[in-house]
Amino acid sequence: MRVCGVYFVFVILLSACTNGVSHLDIALQQAKHNKAELEKVLKHFKHDSLKYRAACFLIENMPGKYSILPYDSLDRYKNFLKIIPQNDPISWDVRYSKIWHGFDSISKRQLAGFSKIEDIKVITGDYLIKNIEYAFKIWENGKIKDYCSFDEFCHYILPYRIDHEPLSNWREEGFQKFGHLLDSLMSPRELALRIIKLGGMRYNIGMTKYPYKQSYVEMLQTRWGTCDDMAAFLALSLRAIGIPASIDYVPAWANRSSSHCWNVVKDATGDFIEVGYGPEGKNEVVYKISKIYRKKYDIPLCDVTSEYAMPLSDLTFRVPSQKDKQLISLCTFNNHDWVPVALSKVMNGSVLFESVGRGILWGDNQIRTYLNEGKGIVFLAFISQNGRLNNKPIGFPIILLEDGTIKELCASTEKESIILYRKYPYYGSNNAIIHDSNEICVDNEYELFYWNMKWISLGRKLAVDNKLHYDDVPKGALLWLKNHTQGKEERIFTYEDGKQVWW
Repeated sequence: MRVCGVYFVFVILLSACTNGVSHLDIALQQAKHNKAELEKVLKHFKHDSLKYRAACFLIENMPGKYSILPYDSLDRYKNFLKIIPQNDPISWDVRYSKIWHGFDSISKRQLAGFSKIEDIKVITGDYLIKNIEYAFKIWENGKIKDYCSFDEFCHYILPYRIDHEPLSNWREEGFQKFGHLLDSLMSPRELALRIIKLGGMRYNIGMTKYPYKQSYVEMLQTRWGTCDDMAAFLALSLRAIGIPASIDYVPAWANRSSSHCWNVVKDATGDFIEVGYGPEGKNEVVYKISKIYRKKYDIPLCDVTSEYAMPLSDLTFRVPSQKDKQLISLCTFNNHDWVPVALSKVMNGSVLFESVGRGILWGDNQIRTYLNEGKGIVFLAFISQNGRLNNKPIGFPIILLEDGTIKELCASTEKESIILYRKYPYYGSNNAIIHDSNEICVDNEYELFYWNMKWISLGRKLAVDNKLHYDDVPKGALLWLKNHTQGKEERIFTYEDGKQVWW
C-alpha cells in the first residue's frame, strides 16, 4: 500500500468562546434553516446530562464537517462502483488494475461533478438521536467502559462520521456484520485483525481515481479502497462494536512524495495500539517521518508524534520581523514542492515546533535505504496565511540530523563544478545498480536549481551521455534536478565530496 490520499489541511481552531458566544450558539446560528433539527436533539436529551453533553459535543464541533456527493444520481463513477470487478489480481499497479482502467475510461467521458454538503445544514435530528443512542448502548453494555472514559468515548466511539463520506447507518451495518465477535475473549487489537480478515477490504490503486468518498455500506460491497478507505472502514467497524478507535496519519513523508495512515485502537492498559493492513496487522512504515497526527472529531490536527518511541527534537526559528501570533508553517519537500507538516505561532520573536522527527523510526520499522541517502530530514519554515504558504520562507533550509544536530543549507558565494548522474535516488545496493529512467538519459533535457529564498535556475542542458556537468554551482546549497522530457520522480540533494547526497 504505497499510495495514500490523506488530505492534509491546517485548521485554525477557535478559542472556547468568541466574544462571549459559545461554540454551541455559533453552530446553531450556522445551521440556519436546519436549526430546529439540532434543537430537537438537545430537547430530546435535556433530562439525561451525559447524553446531553454528548449531543452538545457533536453539534458544537459540527461546523466544517461535510459530505462530498456527486451532482447527478446517474453519475457514472457511482454506477461503476455497483459493478466493480472483484477479481483484480494486480490491484496495486496502474498498468494492470481493472478498476484503474475503468475509472480512467469514465474520466475521459465525464468530468466528476460534486457537491459539498454541510452536515450542519442538512443533518436530521432523528439521525443524530439514533447515532447517540446506539453509541451509548454499545459503550455502556460493552467490555471497555472500565478503561474508556466519557471523554474518550466522545472522541473515539461517538462521532457519526470519520471523513467526508456520505452519511449512513454504519453503526447498525457494522454491528450486524461484526457484533458477534464481542462474544469472544479477544483483545481490541485481535478484534481489529479479525475485522480486517472478515471485512475483506483490499487496496486497489484504481480507487485513487474515484472522485468521492465511499460510504461504509459501499465499502462493505466493493471491498476495494485506498489506504484512507481501508483505515476508515476499520475505524468505523471497531466503533460500531464499541471499541475506541481512530486513524493516525503522516501528512507527508519526509524523504519522498505521498503520505500514510493506519489505525489505532485503545486497549485495556489505556494505551493506543497501532494496527495496519500488513501481515499480522503490521503497520508498514518504510520512509522518514517528521510529524504524526490523529483524526479526532473536535481537533482536526491532533499531534501525537510524541506517542511514538522515535528520536524527536524541538525546532526554534528566529523571526524578529514578525508579530506575535503570526502563523508559521514547517515544511518538508515532496519531490515537487514544499508542503506543510506543522503549524505554530510566533511568540516574542521566535517560533517553536515541538516533537519533530529526525528520520529514525520506532520499534522494528526499517527505513527503505536509498544509495547515498542523507542521515536526517530537510526542513524549511514559511510564513503562513489562513493555513496556506505565502512563498515567504524564514531563513534557509536546515537539516535536522539523526543525532539531533542542525546544519543550515546556505548557498555560498563560493562556486564549484559538479557532475550529476541521477535526478532521483536509487533504491538498492552498490552492487545491484540497474538502469532506470531516474538516471541521466541521453537526449533528455534537464534543469538544475539551487535554493536561495526561492528556486533559482542554473540553466537547462541536453544530456549527451549518462552524466551532466554544471559549473558555478554555489557551495553548500540545496539542489534539485528536473527532467523536462520525461518522468515524475525528482528529489532534493546536496553535493558533498563529489557525490549527490539525497534528502
